[in-house]
Amino acid sequence: MAQAIFKSWFVDFDPVKAKIAAKLEGRDPLRAAMSAISGKPDAQLDTLLPAQFASLAATAALFPDEMEKSELGEIPREWKVQRVGGLLELAYGKALKSTDRKEGTVPVYGSGGITGYHDEALVPQGSIIVGRKGTVGSLYWEDEPFFPIDTTYYVRPLTVPLTYCYYAMQALGLETMNTDAAVPGLNRENVYRIELVQPESFVLQKFDTIISTLRKAIRVNSNSNKALTDLRDTLLPRLLSGELSVADTVNKG
Repeated sequence: MAQAIFKSWFVDFDPVKAKIAAKLEGRDPLRAAMSAISGKPDAQLDTLLPAQFASLAATAALFPDEMEKSELGEIPREWKVQRVGGLLELAYGKALKSTDRKEGTVPVYGSGGITGYHDEALVPQGSIIVGRKGTVGSLYWEDEPFFPIDTTYYVRPLTVPLTYCYYAMQALGLETMNTDAAVPGLNRENVYRIELVQPESFVLQKFDTIISTLRKAIRVNSNSNKALTDLRDTLLPRLLSGELSVADTVNKG
């Protein structure tokens, strides 16, 4: 859902184009944008609860009703074209050998994902991890403090929310930007030169609010899946060995 919203708002510009088409056809541009954002035909908009209708209308009102020319082609009026380097920083991870790690719960990230755990975080809050060496251009979202090792970058947002950074970077094709034939590598200066559309701040704020809610749901589901997996891994060997019966687990449950 988050990817679909990003593409609709910031790649295809659906709400803006819906307003433009409505103006040409003599229809209400605001309601047209509301339909584009919600996926509901105009006739169904009036079936929404008043609070839902008002919220959807407020979101639709954030989008302009004109396009203008730019270096990237036509983009919504008053939006900008900005290089990635003006939107975010790719900070270097730090070397941490497996022999130097101390028992803890802080995930340690390499370019292939979590490689272990440590008792101390290098980054004190959640961020995006980007594969620098090895698995070039891999992307990982981490909600909690973590330790990125020296085969990675991590993202420091500059002028846009972290949520926008994540979904924008998915569209950059970073996995194809290998600059070293011997050991695959991603040069951040090459990434910084890529141009992206930078929407107006109030549109970004709304996107961040919506996507942050979705990411919280993703986190809750992920934690539930991990708890169920841990439970399975604990019970299954005991069930297979006969130490525990299905009847025992049902009665205790």
